[in-house]
Amino acid sequence: MKQHIERLLLVIRPRLPLLLLALIPVLIMEILSRGNYTEMLSWSFKHFLELLFNEWIVFSLLLLFVAIIGRTRIAYWVIAGFLVILALISGVKLKILGVPLTPWDLVVAGEASDMVKYLSNILTFNVLSVILLFLVGSYFILYRTTMFIKKVALKERAILAGIGLVMFLAVYTDLPLPVQKWFGIEAAVWNQVQNTQTNGYALATVLNTKEMFSNSQEGYDDKAIEAIVNASPKPPIKVGDSTTPIKPNVIVILSESFWDPTLISGAKFDKDPIPFFHKLQKSGTSGTMLSPQYGGGTANVEFEVLTGNSMRFLPQGSIAYNQYISNEVDSLASIYARQGYTSTAISPFYNWYFNSNKIYQDFGFSKYIPIEYFKPTYSGPYIADSEVAANIIHATEQSTGSDFVFANTMENHFHYFPGKFPKNTFNVTGNFSASSVGMLETLAQGINGSDNMLKQLVEYYEKKGEPTIIAFWGDHLPALGDDYATYIDTKYISGKDDPDFLKKMYSVPLVVWNNFDTERKDNLNISPSFLGPYLIELSKQQGNYYTNFLTELAKKYPVIPPKDHFAEMNIKEDDLKNYETLQYDILFGDRHAYKNYLTPIIDPKYMLGFGPISLDKVEADSQDISGRTNLTLTVTGNNLPPLGYVTLNGKAIPTTWKDEHTCTGLVEGALLKTGLWDIQVQVKDSKETIVGKSNSVSIDIGGR
Repeated sequence: MKQHIERLLLVIRPRLPLLLLALIPVLIMEILSRGNYTEMLSWSFKHFLELLFNEWIVFSLLLLFVAIIGRTRIAYWVIAGFLVILALISGVKLKILGVPLTPWDLVVAGEASDMVKYLSNILTFNVLSVILLFLVGSYFILYRTTMFIKKVALKERAILAGIGLVMFLAVYTDLPLPVQKWFGIEAAVWNQVQNTQTNGYALATVLNTKEMFSNSQEGYDDKAIEAIVNASPKPPIKVGDSTTPIKPNVIVILSESFWDPTLISGAKFDKDPIPFFHKLQKSGTSGTMLSPQYGGGTANVEFEVLTGNSMRFLPQGSIAYNQYISNEVDSLASIYARQGYTSTAISPFYNWYFNSNKIYQDFGFSKYIPIEYFKPTYSGPYIADSEVAANIIHATEQSTGSDFVFANTMENHFHYFPGKFPKNTFNVTGNFSASSVGMLETLAQGINGSDNMLKQLVEYYEKKGEPTIIAFWGDHLPALGDDYATYIDTKYISGKDDPDFLKKMYSVPLVVWNNFDTERKDNLNISPSFLGPYLIELSKQQGNYYTNFLTELAKKYPVIPPKDHFAEMNIKEDDLKNYETLQYDILFGDRHAYKNYLTPIIDPKYMLGFGPISLDKVEADSQDISGRTNLTLTVTGNNLPPLGYVTLNGKAIPTTWKDEHTCTGLVEGALLKTGLWDIQVQVKDSKETIVGKSNSVSIDIGGR
């Protein structure tokens, strides 16, 4: 036994200097993730225990990589470089969106790719100086001292691997000694800024990872769900009631980053950027919603509105669509579909974005119109809001009965630097920087397009006379500069410590217009998860057990803030336990409350596009290719998408779209040869995946 201990110590002693080496990336990570040196130093002294935990984690990872690679220097550069890059990205994300990088971001990396090209000034002088410090310090210790064994023998690597693994698991599980529990160290998942500022980036990431794989809930079973459901009041059946025969269209529009910048008292706009919205605010139902997001994370706001579930019960930084939706979920789409509505989702972005294609199917939509089925009408870098409005109108024109339409927009999407739009028609003045002026003028141009869209829709349905509800709101405030730069510069907020920070930076404007109950004027101040029950009541349709429950809960707590604001808003956490349990049942449990559903939530005929792509006829401008260098095919059918393309025997050919019934294809080169031509129309997304195709029509071409 003594011999084994001595051998173990013989291996460990030369590795102890690695503790010093592991401290370098820990401190560098804290500087990059926090943004400055002073905050790192302050945290190191105030949270020394958490600093030790971060050191422990990095040291254990370093031991593991030394064991795997066998060379100390290479192992260090690999693990330290990876951690420093994560911290740098976290600092950038914190500046733009107000939330640090979390493990949940790794599952939505593709969704963030569209923002990468707009990230500027990442390598600031401060960041470059930190990276230089990291490189110089690491180089000096690794290459100018003799403290480290450069190469580790194979027999010793297994021992180091075991030590590193045990050390890491001790932090992850808080075993065998529950040190974290003793000292009150926990993941503040509802506030990731607080989480990383208190625990440090490495420890916060480990705690978040543990939380990501922990979805258990005490007291959850079939009887618990049944008791909650039975205790909720059951409103009378409204569908088919002879006194309320109206079945209005319900159109719900999530307008990207729509916010009212005229709330900034020191900013003067030469004209109102959202005059129609302001008109509706004064004449009908309007108010605010407390968004769970700032600057991004649109899908989480969708999630709340469509399902009634709340992000307050899920970790901040997570994306419900990518992580928690694995089965059918009863939503506004399926609720209205059960009552004879056609439920359509419309989004001017890729079908794979935030896993939307699968999500909308799981939510019970019958159709989903992604960008692949849009006309390529752009305003700046994104599809114009006017084109979204045109597709909403087209969707309701196609159906024979009432419609539920959920649409989101992209015209006003981040970024807001001058030059985003071909022409800017707004001028802003005020006692603030030129950078802030440029941001506000670009934002004004973007939301003006949103306002025009709203006007286009209201005027269309007002003229048509068909009973219709239009709910229009912004998903989150726009990210105007790093670290809320424009908001602080214009004195809209005093800083991150503004006493009204939550209200000012997370409240988004909302209007609900209808043309059949014109005397109604409600003042709404709600969470997004309560909008659905409100619309069901307004449309006089029948909800489900969940919307019934939420309707009652909203009477007591119309706004649910983050957990750390419960006390100041007089919210008792125990009063939300039933809400959390019902949500747990839907997302992670056995979905006990769905067991009595007679109609499937998922529409078996769910499709992309306005309808099946079908070909009726293909005509060539000549049946004989003798002496010709090209030939034009005229393809006629139904639901031909603007971005579709004609294929000849499986090969794509240049295509010109005329309308949903006609397109042409140009045949030339090696494809111009006699024989039987098999013609089809297909649609691909940005990942080159075929997302739609028609039937095939064959024509016989001769000559030569």
